[in-house]
Amino acid sequence: MPTLSASAYVVLGLLEQQGATTPYALDREIQQSVGNFWSFPRSQIYAEAARLVRRGLVVEERESTGRRRRTLSLTQAGRDTLAEWLTGAAGHDTDMRDEGLLRLYFQQDASSGAERVRQLAVEQRDAHRRKLAEYETILASVPAPSGAALDSAGPGSRFEPTQAAVLAFGLRFEELAVAFWTEVAERGASVVDPRRQD
Repeated sequence: MPTLSASAYVVLGLLEQQGATTPYALDREIQQSVGNFWSFPRSQIYAEAARLVRRGLVVEERESTGRRRRTLSLTQAGRDTLAEWLTGAAGHDTDMRDEGLLRLYFQQDASSGAERVRQLAVEQRDAHRRKLAEYETILASVPAPSGAALDSAGPGSRFEPTQAAVLAFGLRFEELAVAFWTEVAERGASVVDPRRQD
C-alpha cells in the first residue's frame, strides 16, 4: 500500500481517539488540537476521508433522511495502518514553514529597509505572543496529571502525557519565537548571531 500523507494519519489518529464521528466534528477537534501545530484546511478533511474510504481504512455511513450527515469510523485495516505508522521510523525531515521567516529572509536590512524589518518583527512578535497566550489557555484547562483527575472529566476530555509533551513543545517554541522577534525588532536582524549559544 502506498505511503499515506501526514494529513491522512491525522484523520486516522483522531478517529482512533474519538471513535465514529462526523467530518464536522473532526474539523472542530483538529482546530482545538493538532491544528495548533499542523496546518489542516477544512476541505482537506473531506478529501482525506474519501481517499481513506476508497482504500478501505475508513468506513462511511450516511443518514438516509434529514441532514444526511456522514459518520466516519476506522476499519481494522485503518487501525493496523495507524499502528504501523506510530511504531515505524519517522521517514521525513522536520518541516518548518513560517511565512514571517520567509519574509525576513528576503528583506534588505540596510538603512532603507531597517524600518520594514522592524515592522515585520513587531508583527511577528505579536502574532507569536497571541499563539503563546492560546497555549497558556489550553494549559490552564488541562486536568491535573493524576490518573483519577484525567478520567473524571468525562469522555473525550482525557489529556494524554504525549499530548502534554506536544503542548510543552508548543509553549517553548512560541517563547523562543517571541524572544527572537523581540530581538530583531529592538536591534535589527544584523545583530542576531546564529552562532550564539544562549
